Amino acid sequence: MHVYCYKLAIATSIFFNVLIGGRNNQTFSARNYQRKLDSEKNLCHGIDYILGDDHCLECWQRWCIIKQVLRDE
Repeated sequence: MHVYCYKLAIATSIFFNVLIGGRNNQTFSARNYQRKLDSEKNLCHGIDYILGDDHCLECWQRWCIIKQVLRDE
């Protein structure tokens, strides 16, 4: 049940991110970290406070790896 809830949360985050104009396969947390790197308004501090230190960074790193793998196929 734990794995199912985790996958559902990831899918919901990606869906919400795409609805508000984010990139495909990018979670809301990864998008906010990218906005932080681009010196734009972001919610990283709040997300990291709720979900744990460096959560946004870790999501952004995973997204960069997935993006690279999909580009290479």
